Amino acid sequence: MIFLALFEKTSLIKNVRTTAIVICALALTFTLLGTGCSSTGTELGGGWPGTIDTLASGEIIVQNTDEPLWSSAGTWRVVEEMRIGSDAGDDAILFGNISSFDVDSQGRVFVLDAQSQEIHVFDSDGAHIRTVGGRGTGPGEFENASAVDLSRDGEIWVMEMGKGQLSILDAYGGYLRKESIGGVGWSQWPYPGGFDLLGRYNALIRSVHDEGTTESFARFDQSLTPLDTIPVPEKPDAEYFSNETGSMQVAVPYQGSIDWCFAPNGNLWTLQTDQYELAEITGHGETLRRVTKEYEPIRVTAEVRTELGQSMEWFTDQGGKIDWSKIPNTRPVVRTLFCDDKANLWVRRVTIKSDDDEESEGPLYDLFDPEGRYLGMLKFPFNLRSYPIVRNEIIYGHTRDELGADIIVRARIEKPTA
Repeated sequence: MIFLALFEKTSLIKNVRTTAIVICALALTFTLLGTGCSSTGTELGGGWPGTIDTLASGEIIVQNTDEPLWSSAGTWRVVEEMRIGSDAGDDAILFGNISSFDVDSQGRVFVLDAQSQEIHVFDSDGAHIRTVGGRGTGPGEFENASAVDLSRDGEIWVMEMGKGQLSILDAYGGYLRKESIGGVGWSQWPYPGGFDLLGRYNALIRSVHDEGTTESFARFDQSLTPLDTIPVPEKPDAEYFSNETGSMQVAVPYQGSIDWCFAPNGNLWTLQTDQYELAEITGHGETLRRVTKEYEPIRVTAEVRTELGQSMEWFTDQGGKIDWSKIPNTRPVVRTLFCDDKANLWVRRVTIKSDDDEESEGPLYDLFDPEGRYLGMLKFPFNLRSYPIVRNEIIYGHTRDELGADIIVRARIEKPTA
């Protein structure tokens, strides 16, 4: 069971705080700072104000202040390049409901539409190449496909979680075979499994036992030979308000939770949203690194509580009871995370809308380097509806356009030159 605890520094800690001089000496380990040190193509500030400590157990503790490593001139930018699905031409592909997508080494985009159960394939310029699959029970057809993934040899792997099986197609969509994975009778969106950067396929499995249910990943190689089983990080039990009979429930607002994602090395990163704490965990539950960052709490004010009461009148009008003491005094400041192909961590912040903010222009992300050092904050030009794919400083994401239609967007990451 994986739970994140607040770090308390003890006498067992071996202080290995890094300075600009030490970082220069350890050029193969840390991003280099200071005069005479390489900045890896990013203009950095005068020095990182955080600390890196190592416990006697070997666990690494990274503590960040709210000051970024980037200088004002060194901030990255995410710039939109292309959209797929917004073209209004006669031969345009308009998506009903995107459930998954993948991108091959040539930049071709494979999009699974849950509504039609079809996979639409586009070239690197966004032009439609072909459509494969479709709703049905025959070979190469799907009833409730959850995800599409591409193997290294170009095969198209389509997960049907409800059936606990994979349908495998060739690169052109021709049916090859079906493989049983197990864990039938349930589904999850967005699907967190698929191929990792090491080429291993991770299939999400739910097991039922006397104590309840547990979730894990069955890990396979490209020939579907079983390799390992990886437990999914457990989330803390949520609290609920209910009516007297318990037949109607609503979650207590502003509870903290745990989000997680795979790292390029196959480990997991978890995010505890109410404490802003990240942890790198091996597939077998060993914590390797813990990262914290200073933040300004978001208070749940009396005005917010009044608005909450109004928004839950439908619940109280039907006999629901609200225990106001269970509502936290502060709300989580972060909500989700993802890891790019260079092992940088992107953490989405919670922003409060006001008349003078720019929330409509896109969400804000805090960015951390692979060591856990806070680089800075940047704005996305679009909202992400599922896990993005980041390769060679190109981001592919699932979002919605101005009319609310599902689309795939491609953007580039612009980094200032030294």
